[in-house]
Amino acid sequence: MYQQLHWFVIMYMLAFLFKDIEPIIFAVIMFGTALYFYLIRQYSIRIITSLLLFSCLSFHFIPSLSTEENQHDTDQRIISGEIVSAIDHNDSYIRFTLKSQNHQRLEVTYFFDDTKYNLSSFRTGAICELNGSFQDIPTSRNPGQFDYKHYLLTQNIQAQFMINSITESKCEGQSSLHKIHQLRTQLIDKIENIVSPLTSAWLTALLFGDRDLLDEDVIKLFQTWNLSHLLAISGLHVGLLLGIIYFVLLFIFRITIERAQLLLVITLPLYPLLAGGAPSVWRASLLGLLVIILAKVPIRFAGTDILSIVFVLMVLLHPYVIYSLAFQFSFAVTYAILLSRNIINQSKLGYSWILLRISLISMLVILPIQLHHFYQFQPLSILLNLIIIPYFTLFVLPILLLILVISFSTSIVTVLDTLFINVQTYMLTFIQEIDAIMPSAWLIGSFPVKFYLPYYLMLFLFLYFFDINHIRKAFLYGISIVLILFLVSIKPYLTPHGYITVLDIGQGDAIVIELPFRQAVYMIDAGGTMSSDFTSGSDKIFEQVIDPFLKSRGIGEIDAIILSHADHDHIGSVPYLLEAYQINHIITSPYFDDRMLKDYRKINQNFSHITWRAGQSFQLHNQEFYVHLPNRKHDSKNENSLVLSSKFGNKTWLFTGDIGVVGGEEELLKQFPSQKINILKISHHGSNTSTSAEFLKIINPQLGLISVGQKNRYNHPHPDVLKRLEDHKTKILRTDQNGAIIYKFSKGSGTVSPYLPYDVVP
Repeated sequence: MYQQLHWFVIMYMLAFLFKDIEPIIFAVIMFGTALYFYLIRQYSIRIITSLLLFSCLSFHFIPSLSTEENQHDTDQRIISGEIVSAIDHNDSYIRFTLKSQNHQRLEVTYFFDDTKYNLSSFRTGAICELNGSFQDIPTSRNPGQFDYKHYLLTQNIQAQFMINSITESKCEGQSSLHKIHQLRTQLIDKIENIVSPLTSAWLTALLFGDRDLLDEDVIKLFQTWNLSHLLAISGLHVGLLLGIIYFVLLFIFRITIERAQLLLVITLPLYPLLAGGAPSVWRASLLGLLVIILAKVPIRFAGTDILSIVFVLMVLLHPYVIYSLAFQFSFAVTYAILLSRNIINQSKLGYSWILLRISLISMLVILPIQLHHFYQFQPLSILLNLIIIPYFTLFVLPILLLILVISFSTSIVTVLDTLFINVQTYMLTFIQEIDAIMPSAWLIGSFPVKFYLPYYLMLFLFLYFFDINHIRKAFLYGISIVLILFLVSIKPYLTPHGYITVLDIGQGDAIVIELPFRQAVYMIDAGGTMSSDFTSGSDKIFEQVIDPFLKSRGIGEIDAIILSHADHDHIGSVPYLLEAYQINHIITSPYFDDRMLKDYRKINQNFSHITWRAGQSFQLHNQEFYVHLPNRKHDSKNENSLVLSSKFGNKTWLFTGDIGVVGGEEELLKQFPSQKINILKISHHGSNTSTSAEFLKIINPQLGLISVGQKNRYNHPHPDVLKRLEDHKTKILRTDQNGAIIYKFSKGSGTVSPYLPYDVVP
């Protein structure tokens, strides 16, 4: 089976990809695979049986991520179990994973204002009895939004528990792992005390796997340029570390090769524990360990064989690791490089061309997974990698390792610290300047899973024909890869369906309108939240909801933002949109706050301001909007709300801002003696100051949409409003209960689908 063990990995991945289908369909897939092995590969029955048996067992034992709610007694105040993770401890909270008595894994958190209580009893391996309560786990409530509940499930964590009383909680004992975790904490604390914050942040990130100290802007910059792999401990880091240690043992301590290898075999399994236990570190460490061990046995193993053994060991020992993106990226890139070694080594033009090919192959092999989760990539990052990877390999990692090793010598560390600060600051400035002058990342949107197979087939053929020097065919398949990416990116421009998405941003409004064939994209309002001290706006809603949604839809340009009025819960995210997106127009009523517009001009000069007046209709890319209000200036911002109606598909929408019964609704009633509304955006988040019985009687909406925050302090929507809607047999959808509300329409049709739960309103 020399150079054939990767088939076990392929069979495992088949089981993983088809885990959620009917077993009978999986059986058909296995039958087809067996025919391929027998007729094409001409494997023996024994080998085919082994592969099929392994895949079937994997199909059975790969854990499913159940999205069903775990039932917990909300009144339960005491839980018992064992701490099975490292202790995550900072200035405001302590967090760890607890394996309860019923074998469920819980994420346990305790928030504190000070450290007057002794928290040292919380140790890995301790048996605990904790006083607290179960918490609802945040889940994705909008398309594109990060799903924390799903993330915890990929970690095999089924619930969250909050410690309420530290004095009524107790833990006793510890395991041997705690000493390793404690050593890691001590090393990090020591580094923070002897070097500058910049050096400390990079050292703890690159050698101990803790990125908390890195500047958020730097992390975003590296993500934009596909350099995130350099911020995580990977095979590059571990390989360099092994090389340095090996060199020191052989040429400084002058010990034999056998003893050096024995020391590495003993210490290699400890490094992943010191480095935070990331899958990429385990992969690299176990690979190095197996290379040393298997070199001593008479059986010959190829590099892909050893990597396959590591893969199987990791998924068997920790089945949930298959859901880790770091695990997927790490193995995909390593396999690609090993299998493409002939292509990589073909280059006779030197190190730069070899590095360029490695960078290109690495990017191509993870691109669909990256786009599926992060929606964009920067093609020019391949060129930047030519500079940054050697820089990290030859300067950053060696100097940080040297600082760690000689941390006992303060004077030498100070010199190295100063050198690192100067060079690293210069390099970060260089990357920022490149980012400022280069084109933006290619925003594609979420890469559909159904395109994975054709993409990887084209990639395989591209590399295969390049390897055998059929450049013309390789070029054609390379063009096919670009064509697949292009088709995914232009898909919205080919679909006859449009979408209106009422985003769940909590207590506020943000509505995104996408016309069929992506003729235009509009937003009606873009609310935000305030900072914790209520002195300034916060980018929380933009970063967590609006930006991920737009990117997941492949939206990089907004034709117009229509602002109903100047309350923060309707406009709070506009400044961040102006910074990050091309905004062509901002549309307001004549009575919008001019000071806000001046502030927007300071952020972005490129938009045009358009004023819409009551009683007129306007065309935006063949979509007609009727403006109903305001017909005069009011003292109240709410009553100055821009009220619009428009027909999308076969249903007419009325967008009401925050108008009330007295004033806005009274004026509207004069305009609606005959025109009926199918879908009403309920005014003012369901406040009792709006949506009167008379108003509902006249416009007679089929569906009322309420944008409202969960458990909001205003107790919106008001029970009287809900009763009035029910009395008029108006169906109700609420963002606090259903998450985002999505209306899909085309010419003559339209349906509304709540994001939570998944049902459809005709």
